Amino acid sequence: MQEAVALVHLSIATGSGDDDEEVSVWRPAVGGSMPRLLPVPSAWWETPAVTSRALSARPEEARTARYFVRELLTCWGLEALADDAEMIIDELVVNAVLHGTRAGLIRANPGAGLTVLRLCMLRRVGEVMLAVIDPANEMPMPRQPDWGWESGRGLQIVAALSHVWGWSPIAGHGKAVWAVLRDP
Repeated sequence: MQEAVALVHLSIATGSGDDDEEVSVWRPAVGGSMPRLLPVPSAWWETPAVTSRALSARPEEARTARYFVRELLTCWGLEALADDAEMIIDELVVNAVLHGTRAGLIRANPGAGLTVLRLCMLRRVGEVMLAVIDPANEMPMPRQPDWGWESGRGLQIVAALSHVWGWSPIAGHGKAVWAVLRDP
């Protein structure tokens, strides 16, 4: 079912109506909290159906992302998704800042707040896809959190709150980590 949702998103966003095209979706060997790989054309994130906002590579941008998500969901009449969506986008932005900018960005001036992340939202009938694009190519990997530490639970939270979540490589530009919420 999760693969079907992802493939529908792909075919609608790219305008491909040919359901005979083969698209492979990586299946993790362990656990339900592993991310799904959804290979999509890099231009998919640039389609008019996707609403996006640039973000700086700073943890404080999670607040900006939360406000943007809540405001857009309210405009779309999907306020019921706002709490979960805010929590998910918060985790995705913080993960992108902590892990996604380290490998893909060399910054001469750390205080400059370069725009290197992008928050994307796609509304479909009955669901919303949230994504954060960062410059790193590495697959997001959930960790087993140490109960004494405050970190290491972000992707587990994303998995618990979303219908499906995963990542998509973007040729030459890093990756998008995304989550889909269903309208209750």
